[in-house]
Amino acid sequence: EGCRVEGVEEGDVHLIKTTQGFIKAQHLVYATHVPPGVNILHFRNAPYRSYASAVKLKDGEYPQALGYDLFDPYHYYRSQKVGDEEYLIVGGEDHKTGHIDNTDQCFRNLEAHVLKHFGANEVIYKWSSQYFVPTDGLPYIGHLPGNKENVYTATGFNGNGMTLGTISGKVISDLIVTGESKYKDLFKPSRIKPVAGFVDFIKEAADVTARFIGDKISVSKIKELADLAPGEAKVVKYEGSTIALYKDEMSNLHAVNSACTHIKCTVGWNSSEKTWDCPCHGSRFSPDGVMLNAPARKDLEKIDLTKL
Repeated sequence: EGCRVEGVEEGDVHLIKTTQGFIKAQHLVYATHVPPGVNILHFRNAPYRSYASAVKLKDGEYPQALGYDLFDPYHYYRSQKVGDEEYLIVGGEDHKTGHIDNTDQCFRNLEAHVLKHFGANEVIYKWSSQYFVPTDGLPYIGHLPGNKENVYTATGFNGNGMTLGTISGKVISDLIVTGESKYKDLFKPSRIKPVAGFVDFIKEAADVTARFIGDKISVSKIKELADLAPGEAKVVKYEGSTIALYKDEMSNLHAVNSACTHIKCTVGWNSSEKTWDCPCHGSRFSPDGVMLNAPARKDLEKIDLTKL
């Protein structure tokens, strides 16, 4: 904790550069949502965002259960005690990362749902998270394809991290210690034929490809710099350059190259958290382009508007 990995030199013994020095290890596990860099697993996982709020209930009757509904968009519920205070945590309103610009509306929808069904007093906390949906419904746990045999990954948890993270710990530790696991083939990251849900596999792959190609076309239709209110952002076309433009609360403009530094998909604006989010593989950046989430490993290129 508080120690960020900045680079890896893979070998029989890996040399791992961190913010607190170098670490040597015989085995390396990427348990980072998706592995960094460019890997086949980036095309077999779709990034999604989910929204949550912690609320106080008027009647003080907090359900002692973990529940989900079966609607679309679906919602999930559980109670949580923090010290002497109890809260109801309600989540949902999920969508593919980068597919909705007005993410503030997701929080408003969630709040309306809570008020309608639970008689909430007030929203105390709210946040969002990101998870990755595998193409066939099963996670990828084991050797990371394209890397040395002593490099492993655990990804595609589909929002079920507590369960699948535990399974990953068991599978990968067995592979490291004994070289085998009875679940090795089931969760094998290099499996070619999806175990189930082949239609979903095609749909997700097509969506990523469409975003990769289509975004380049759609932004080119914007002919001039859009007027922005403070706190707003937009991807615009301006005199031959494609720009991810943000105007802060002081009306200062921040401009960066809209191409994600992972594989050049065009980022989209997340209005509630003020981040640039990549719809293809879930990389996220601050308004001025600083990388916040992998698999990208570099910041967005800053653009000097005075030179355009």
